[in-house]
Amino acid sequence: MRLLPIFLLLVTGAFAQQPVAAIVGDQPTLALYGRLSSWTSRLEPALAQMKTEEWVSKGASETYRQQAASAVVQLKAIAQDMAEMQRHPDTLEDGMKALFRVQTFHRTMNSVLAGLRKYQNPALADLIVAMEAEATPDLQSLEEHLLEVASQREREYAVVEREAQRCRGVLTREPLPTPRTPVRKSAQ
Repeated sequence: MRLLPIFLLLVTGAFAQQPVAAIVGDQPTLALYGRLSSWTSRLEPALAQMKTEEWVSKGASETYRQQAASAVVQLKAIAQDMAEMQRHPDTLEDGMKALFRVQTFHRTMNSVLAGLRKYQNPALADLIVAMEAEATPDLQSLEEHLLEVASQREREYAVVEREAQRCRGVLTREPLPTPRTPVRKSAQ
């Protein structure tokens, strides 16, 4: 227990020696999340123009309606994820969740767009594709940012692990305290 303060000082000193990337809360990253959030709000009215009930009445599969509804829900969740990432830009787990959600949205939309072209309006499908493409550079930047955060976390973990191993070594080399023998009072 008495070595805990020493361990904390050593670990803190090791972190001070490591150069830390300026990715936590930097303005370009916050702007990236803001752009992705506004992208969702621009895309939402276009999705609202899809009339999947009419598609089904024209012989389309009910699956299109379900996928379109899912895409709208995913898009709203992406907006929430991006707002959360603006508050906590260095949270790797939330960032990965947001990125996976965007990828799922795009896969779902690929199917929905086929139905939109066939059963409603090919021009609207093209508009949505163009709007989705607007986000491509920002999504690539998001991926790069998350890789950078993961790399930074990996480096931090390696430093902590090295220091923990070193401290374990120090503790195992320390001599064990000798047990005290109790002092007996003599009977008088």
